[in-house]
Amino acid sequence: MTTSLRDSFRAHLRQQALEFAFQEAVEKGWDKVRVGHIATSIGVPRAMLYTEFGDKQGLGEALVLNEADRFLAGISDVLGQYREDAAGGIQASVRYTLAEAEDSPLLRAVLVSPRDPAPGSASGMLPLITTSSRLLHVASHTLAAWIHEQFPELDSADVLDATDALVRLTVSHLALPGADADDTGRRITEVALRYLGLRGHVPGQD
Repeated sequence: MTTSLRDSFRAHLRQQALEFAFQEAVEKGWDKVRVGHIATSIGVPRAMLYTEFGDKQGLGEALVLNEADRFLAGISDVLGQYREDAAGGIQASVRYTLAEAEDSPLLRAVLVSPRDPAPGSASGMLPLITTSSRLLHVASHTLAAWIHEQFPELDSADVLDATDALVRLTVSHLALPGADADDTGRRITEVALRYLGLRGHVPGQD
């Protein structure tokens, strides 16, 4: 098998394993996921998955990071559709986050996973805790970079403060839903625009 074919097969195997592990984690919970069962289900030797991921913890880390990467790529794509439209970009990114969390229980769990679990507490999936803080940090900086690119006259520290608050408000809605996604997006957008002095037209308002 040539190097390119080997790499292609490995990537295909990895994706298959991650997709099946995702379904198992969502349907049964991470504690009941078994590497051997995943290997049998996708038709490969168990040793091959251990070679690829190391152990179950490694598989869990890969699974969570895969969801995180997909989410961040989606946020970047959404923001790329808005130029010099702070209201549109912020509201679209909030709605995207809420919709993705609704469709992916794993992503939702990552976003609302406690940053500082109580001492001695157990987690069904430890990678959620370690990835959660990083994901929120990167999401906040992704949005901050977009706002600063569109409005370079804004103070960088103010932009970071605003996006950090925006991300936390969005995650708070996921943990304790209040209004619907559209209304939540509008409210959070209004808060960010007021703080940054960009209050203008917000979709749904006169």
